[in-house]
Amino acid sequence: MDIDIIIKEPRKSLVLLLFFFFLAGCGSDDGDSSGPPPLSACETGSNPNVSFTASFTDLEGIAHIEPLGEIQAFHNFSEHSYVFIKPEVSEVPVYAPVDMDLVNVTFDGVDYQPMFRASCEVVIRFGHITDPIPAIRDLVVNQGISMFEGQAPTLLKLSAGDLIGTTSGTVQAKSFDFGVYHSERPLTFLNNDRFHPVETFKFASCPYDYYTGDLRNQMYDLFGPKPLVQPLNCRGPRGKEGTIAGTWFDTMEVFSTPYFGQTEFSPLHVATALNGTVKIVRGTESTVNRVLFGAATHVDPEEVTTEHCYELDSGGYFYFQLQSDGTLHVVRETSGTCPSEFPASGFTVYYR
Repeated sequence: MDIDIIIKEPRKSLVLLLFFFFLAGCGSDDGDSSGPPPLSACETGSNPNVSFTASFTDLEGIAHIEPLGEIQAFHNFSEHSYVFIKPEVSEVPVYAPVDMDLVNVTFDGVDYQPMFRASCEVVIRFGHITDPIPAIRDLVVNQGISMFEGQAPTLLKLSAGDLIGTTSGTVQAKSFDFGVYHSERPLTFLNNDRFHPVETFKFASCPYDYYTGDLRNQMYDLFGPKPLVQPLNCRGPRGKEGTIAGTWFDTMEVFSTPYFGQTEFSPLHVATALNGTVKIVRGTESTVNRVLFGAATHVDPEEVTTEHCYELDSGGYFYFQLQSDGTLHVVRETSGTCPSEFPASGFTVYYR
């Protein structure tokens, strides 16, 4: 079951979660941070071509993996993968996929978020680890740090295959996070200025592409939820020029220090999930609006170049109209069916 339709955490927990991600993800940008970090400040050693050799968990206990770019509530672009544990499995181990150094670990009162450095250029982050090994749990600092700026000192060394801990995942969805970030391989968005001030967005890469051979194929086979009706890849930025697909903003202004609260950073996101469902997320709303694959108004947003109205599985509709100046006009109604033409008023203007 998707995390985005069963979030029922108290508001306080949500605020704490968003605050943690803000601390961990929002490093400053010096204008040239897409290059390699200063090696003199990095204890782990330089290796931009890191390969993972050990599975990060016992794959037989995993129901499916949602790769980068999937839409979740309270998110815009998902810059890490979600790993969903099978309902009948109480918990799974989490292992070091490669020789790596622990550089930070935080605890939000529920679970742990350790961060590791596989090389000066490659950072690995896990989220929602229920029970880390004592050596990691004892190093909790509860202070988010930049992944690449300043190059945090090594706290603990692990070898490939070493146990990091065990996890039962989130209470809501039995999922945990697996993210990898590469300082020399920044992602390209339709508007980099919107995303690049946030390290986790700028440097996110596919964790499963660091594996090779059968192990990599086993992980890719878990991508879902199935059936897979989209190209099987780890995805990335979901925006497509000249279409309604991707992330839209309710202000022309580009904020230099965006944060995870969506009211400034990403008030609208439109994309297709791996099972073909069109998902539409607005701001900090907990609801992910859906148009199921095969529904009468279903169209891949990457194919919408003028206008289209989606009638939602939950009722009501979104009507999108792409303008010649590149802006997007959007009408949202919580009840009723799509009108015969785009309304002359009552729409909201969004920007790339």
